[in-house]
Amino acid sequence: MKTITCRNDAGLEAVFTYDHDSCEYFLVSCDGIYSVKNAVSTSQNATTDGTTYNGEGLEQRNIVITANIRRNHRQNREFLSRVFKVHSEGTFIHEEDGDRREIKYRVENIEVAETGVIRPATISLICTDPYFTDAAGTIKIEMSQWHDDWEFECEIPEEGMEFGHRETDTIKQVDNESTKDVGITITLEADDKVVNPIIYNQTTNETLKLLCTMLPNDKITIKTTEGEITVELLRNGKIIDYNYTVDEDNDGYIQLVMGMNVIKYDADEGVEYLNVKFEYKNQYMFA
Repeated sequence: MKTITCRNDAGLEAVFTYDHDSCEYFLVSCDGIYSVKNAVSTSQNATTDGTTYNGEGLEQRNIVITANIRRNHRQNREFLSRVFKVHSEGTFIHEEDGDRREIKYRVENIEVAETGVIRPATISLICTDPYFTDAAGTIKIEMSQWHDDWEFECEIPEEGMEFGHRETDTIKQVDNESTKDVGITITLEADDKVVNPIIYNQTTNETLKLLCTMLPNDKITIKTTEGEITVELLRNGKIIDYNYTVDEDNDGYIQLVMGMNVIKYDADEGVEYLNVKFEYKNQYMFA
């Protein structure tokens, strides 16, 4: 059964379903979750037939919920006005057949019938980012990391013992199940000196190299979006803008294309001291 939950920034929720008995708001329809409009920009050619392509992008999404209030009319009307606050961002969650996807919204309009045994309510939501994401959150992938080998109770032998071990996988296959290419957040952590760390997407031949020297305990966070990249260094408790270290000869911005991606990391020096992990969110055109 389809369930729609709208949660405001204070955590207050309204639930809409097709179940008359268990829900205060019976779902009549929900428009805009399976439709998008792509704005294609062109300019008329002056001396030849046709137009010239300039660019394109999905327009904002408009979701319209129609529901019936069958009982406790005043109480349920007031509750809707509290859930769908203006001047704040809310989360629309769509659940069906075990899949839960969500999207951020702003309230455009809310209208509830004044009279009647069954009183329709119409709620219009504007989603400036038209893509749905997995409600479960981000997908996290660790390519190299340290694991503790210490367990209680523990008896240390005379020859000594290892208290941890490092697992390294410099190449990883990542399946992007989104309906678009998505940006990623990459975290680099140094156990010792690392010179000029490099991230590759071997599927797209994109390269991201930083011209820098990482010191022990340094942490670099790289965020990529469409045509944009931000880099920050955390050193001795201070965050430093590290965008200037991005090599100008890089090809692309390291995104995950739809389908399978092969991600690899390296460094000019000290790759064995480099710990790499990244995370991303699947994004979907439909709920």
